[in-house]
Amino acid sequence: MPVPWIQIVALMPTILDVSKELLKRSRRAPAAESPAARPALAGDGALAALEGRIAALEENERRQAELVNNMADQLAKLTAAATVLHKQVRRLLVGQATAIVVALIALLVALR
Repeated sequence: MPVPWIQIVALMPTILDVSKELLKRSRRAPAAESPAARPALAGDGALAALEGRIAALEENERRQAELVNNMADQLAKLTAAATVLHKQVRRLLVGQATAIVVALIALLVALR
């Protein structure tokens, strides 16, 4: 399946902006809850376990946001490299076509 480079190049600024916003959101410290906002649980052990699980989920979300940001940066670099290579291929094709025309003219001159 071919890679839709034109679409990727067009959407690259948006992808980078979204990934950076996701990373910013995940790095923000969660707002401290008031004790009145906490649900009534059977014991402090259950509450501590839930808080630990929530902290683990928040850490996982932060790591995923960093991963998405890294992937977006790599995709931006890959897109830039593909764009440069595309320009070089065009120049090489023009050079090759010019060389063929010159070779044909030289062949016709040599045969006369």
